[in-house]
Amino acid sequence: MLLSTMRQRLCECLGLSEYEAKVYIALISAGVANARALSVMSGVPRTKVYSVLKRLAEMGLITEIPEEPKKFAATAPKTAFESYLRSYREMVENLLSVVSSLEEAFKKAKNEVKPQQGNIWIFNGREEILEKIREMLSMAKNSVDLVTCEYGLIVLYKSFNRLLDDLTERSVKVRITTPSTSNNQHILSELKYACKIGEANFELPLIFLCIDKRHFLLANLQPEGDSQHLINAKSVFSDNPVLHEMIQLLISNGLDTSLLHLQKSNR
Repeated sequence: MLLSTMRQRLCECLGLSEYEAKVYIALISAGVANARALSVMSGVPRTKVYSVLKRLAEMGLITEIPEEPKKFAATAPKTAFESYLRSYREMVENLLSVVSSLEEAFKKAKNEVKPQQGNIWIFNGREEILEKIREMLSMAKNSVDLVTCEYGLIVLYKSFNRLLDDLTERSVKVRITTPSTSNNQHILSELKYACKIGEANFELPLIFLCIDKRHFLLANLQPEGDSQHLINAKSVFSDNPVLHEMIQLLISNGLDTSLLHLQKSNR
């Protein structure tokens, strides 16, 4: 149960695939091991282990020991995750600052104008959320703005790639902001011919979809996870302009923080 929870957290917070999380945890337990041993320990097929190890090494989570056969060792977790922890701290601090500013603006507006009622609809379950997304995309006339994590992009592409092509044929401008990783690189390569792609280190397990700058949906839908997680997937849909502006501000602020972190990491 503990290992399953650890794998899920690594996938959610770091964007690791299930295979990557399994191999990484196996190597943490082993200390040092070769690819064949890691395949046996983690249950990941040998044909997949080498590509997984390469990806983990690129992320700085493991190091390769130049022996024959090649062996691998895990980087100390405090060192490996330092940049991720720093990024999350910066994002939280930034979010707290934004919330404080929003609260001041809210209190000021509350004293100056009468309350306005807005509608919010809640959708539960994977299939219901996907059906709502399909409906929104079909109704788009001018623009589609999508911000999501790696997993969110994968599930949306698998479900709506033909519909995205149809949007382009109808001259609807589609803008997608998402991380660029080895797992979704082929998807981005396909989409860049029809959509405007923006890369950002967006790791929250969320999908933010806005249609014609009016209707928006915020969902925690992910393509992987146990059946209970998929049943409990939730989303909110609204056409309230004030709520849309606030959520857009929070997400944009988070993207700015992620981009700043990426710039620092590349120096």
